[in-house]
Amino acid sequence: MAKSAILAAGFVDLSDGGIEYHTGECLVIEDGRMVGFEAVGSLPAEVTVIDRSADYCIPGLVDAGLLAGLIVSEDGKRPNRYGESVWLAKQAAELWVRGGTTSAASMGAYDRMDLDLRASIGEGRINGPRVYPALSPLVPAGATNFHLLYGVREVHGADEARRAVRELIKQGAERIVVYADVPLEFHPDPAETSRHRLTFSVDELSEITAQAKQAGCFVHAQAISAAAIENCIQAGVRSIGCAFGLSEAHLAGMVAAGTALAPNLALGATISEMGAAAGFSAGAINMVSKQRISPSLLMKAQAAGVEIICATNTAFLAGDVRRECYELHKAGMSTSDVLRAATQNGAKALKPYVESGFFRSHYYADLLFVKQNPIEGLQSLSEISGVMLEGTLC
Repeated sequence: MAKSAILAAGFVDLSDGGIEYHTGECLVIEDGRMVGFEAVGSLPAEVTVIDRSADYCIPGLVDAGLLAGLIVSEDGKRPNRYGESVWLAKQAAELWVRGGTTSAASMGAYDRMDLDLRASIGEGRINGPRVYPALSPLVPAGATNFHLLYGVREVHGADEARRAVRELIKQGAERIVVYADVPLEFHPDPAETSRHRLTFSVDELSEITAQAKQAGCFVHAQAISAAAIENCIQAGVRSIGCAFGLSEAHLAGMVAAGTALAPNLALGATISEMGAAAGFSAGAINMVSKQRISPSLLMKAQAAGVEIICATNTAFLAGDVRRECYELHKAGMSTSDVLRAATQNGAKALKPYVESGFFRSHYYADLLFVKQNPIEGLQSLSEISGVMLEGTLC
């Protein structure tokens, strides 16, 4: 494939040394991957220049947690059959990529739907982001109250956990998702949730993370209670979502273990707005919409060195990474830190070998074009002028 080069008003490169715009340079692309920046005047004549000089460019957004198998339609109805969920997942995938999401890590789905979704996108039958499938999320034995379309798999003990991870990897999973604790009943106080939940032990979680590591995969955990969060940190899971029971006492351990935090702030907003129409119980709506990490604790986590990542986990067509960005900014994160959470931090939490989220040689040319400099305001994410996947405009 011939080389091409993108000319933009600026490439917002959130490097370790600060923000670099590469003004007067082009981003060279070959075979769907980035080669590097070159001065406009030094490009060979055979390189095709794609003129986006009216736009700013950032790496494509990363959703570190999507519920591909349980999408709720825009009128609030939740699917009850596999065929309905497939149709809604197709619509959602097209919506997500139009909204700038170029990489999305699945939270798992019934009957390997996320694997099929990835194949359909890769074969060009559906327009959507690059999907990292998880297949069946793992839950503690006895967790029988999950919605069918979550596609969960119950495991009991470290030996069964080991077998489950091996089988999922063999079937095509690129990440392992666990629900570290699941409700026996909804409790209004997150500090009191431990005795109301089934929880994976440290031994079970450690076996899951060890098997995933051997296969080159990360483990993401949804954890509610303080006990489940502590177990996840001890076991070395790569990222934790929701984390309603998070406290300052957990932060040092998260930094030491390299455990990222997905606050799922947009989840509370969408559940509060649409949960009743989707059939969620009053207890579930109350817990998810109100029991979320406080802004002050989120800022303390960031200050302590915990990586913050964007994960929607909303299951709603209306929920997207942009909304999570707005919620993180509202909580106190700077614009540049929010963009890092939505690009490079999320990408680093997908797989051990990062291939997106940065302007780096050999990384996927997954790019987002916006009309205004996003550093000057996140509202620019609502003014998307183009999305590129592997060097091809969508």
